[in-house]
Amino acid sequence: MYSSLAENFFFSQVINIRKKFFNTELKLTQLFFEKTNIFPVSVIHTDKFVFFFVKPEDYFTAKSHIKKLRHILKNRKILVIRAETILIKLIFSFFDDIYIHNLRKNENQKRNVIDILLLSNKDRAVAVGKEGKYIKTVNYLFKNYISFKNPVKKTGSIPLELRCSLTYI
Repeated sequence: MYSSLAENFFFSQVINIRKKFFNTELKLTQLFFEKTNIFPVSVIHTDKFVFFFVKPEDYFTAKSHIKKLRHILKNRKILVIRAETILIKLIFSFFDDIYIHNLRKNENQKRNVIDILLLSNKDRAVAVGKEGKYIKTVNYLFKNYISFKNPVKKTGSIPLELRCSLTYI
């Protein structure tokens, strides 16, 4: 899956998910706990999406309650994501409904670009979302809420961008 040792190291870096709790997030946390009996690790609320990050061992239990949550919050897209601490696992958590063939890191001077390589147009359409809103929201989360844990400094934010591309076997 990896083409070099540098990519292997890059994708296995430990990350932090910044927690910001405003009134809306606190209300959503309470609602999530009432409906699932699981306390989310973090809640991120954007314009159209609500991301509930849960511990990996609670993921399938929480996912079984997603219909109830979507019925209550009709005007939002509700997603349950595993709160992973390794970059590659977190990327796969954001795209759990599709088959990802490979990941490739493209270095740019301003930011790190990760190509998510998919085999079908259907998988790419799901990954990008309607009018590109899902991938834009995920990139917004990586830019503002997710950072690499750096042993020298406590946290170091590195701009990261995800792109979905088609590839062939």
